[in-house]
Amino acid sequence: MTDEGKGKKARVAVVGCGGWSQGWHLPNLSNRDDAQIVALVDKSDVPGVGGCVPTLCVPMDQLCAKYNAKRYRTVEELLADDDDLKLDGVLVAVPHAYHSTVGGAVLKAGKHLLMEKPMSADVDDARELFVLSRDRPSQAFLLNNTANWQPGMIAAYEAVKNGTLGELKHISCVFAAPLGWLFEGEEHASWNKKHGTMVGNGFAWGQFSHTFSWLFKVTGLTPGSVYCVSTPSETTGADLYDAVVITCTNGCTINASGVGTCPDKGFKIVGNWLFGTKGMLSYNGLAGSDNVKIDEAGKSKAEEGASCPRLEIWTSEGTHELGPPVQFEHLDQDGTGPGSLNAWIQACRGGEYFVGAGAVEGLKSVCTIDAMYRSAVSGKAESVRGCDDA
Repeated sequence: MTDEGKGKKARVAVVGCGGWSQGWHLPNLSNRDDAQIVALVDKSDVPGVGGCVPTLCVPMDQLCAKYNAKRYRTVEELLADDDDLKLDGVLVAVPHAYHSTVGGAVLKAGKHLLMEKPMSADVDDARELFVLSRDRPSQAFLLNNTANWQPGMIAAYEAVKNGTLGELKHISCVFAAPLGWLFEGEEHASWNKKHGTMVGNGFAWGQFSHTFSWLFKVTGLTPGSVYCVSTPSETTGADLYDAVVITCTNGCTINASGVGTCPDKGFKIVGNWLFGTKGMLSYNGLAGSDNVKIDEAGKSKAEEGASCPRLEIWTSEGTHELGPPVQFEHLDQDGTGPGSLNAWIQACRGGEYFVGAGAVEGLKSVCTIDAMYRSAVSGKAESVRGCDDA
């Protein structure tokens, strides 16, 4: 970072001011001394209705007053006023179907982009974003898969990159979340009903995109074909349970289990096993905002120290290595935000940053989920399309 960048506050806008922005993005940004929220964008005067956390939302006039930010209704209006705003970056938190339109406009305007996952819910739209990002290497395009900036993910990524596991042959993973209320609630249609060109909607777009982004970043693998059996909600039709087999272009296989409804004890279940020709890696635990476990009273709590589930690596040479604690999504509302937000702000200020989840991981995840939904309908393995060059 240049000397000028060290003293610079990133001037940023947030597009999409529903529950996730009001509950996490905006508080996190306001807690930073290296960023300034200069504009908020939402077409609705009362955003967040029908979203995942509507109780956290206030009307736009109150929100803009709270953060001393100028209000716009569309991204086009926002970018047209950039001579006055002098934006460095834009955070996009709109529904999946609008990611390509809004994110594409931000990239074309030359701004650093942080966008909620998934990258899109349409392969062609995701490819458009991928190409826009590839053609603009000096611009950051980051996805808010916060698990991909956790220390354990970075350690797993380095282990694979350094050849500690040898050639990857098989991966087994499970991700379970207590989100039946979201995927089966009629009032949450954006999370459980198909819109536009979406092949399906439910757990895969809403949660499995976390797992796939993590796997594709850690391993660098490219999906080739997907076979999926899904059990849908009887009320909304959203996929609640997914059994997936992925064959990668190098022959490595992945079996992935997704569960969208389970007892709510304040955590999600994360399990990732990687098996290679020289060793194996385990990243398994109960994930909340940090590592959690069940205490004697049956409640979840943060845990520190050696008893914490950790990244573990065993090699054929007999070594056993304990790595960082198992942490997945970053859900702290009171701090300065997850690694994804920090990387984006660093990019906005002209600094170096780690791409935990970007256009490559996003595209591979979208293409995998698209093939999942197609396979669940056809009853056979489907070829993954759209990410051969990612």
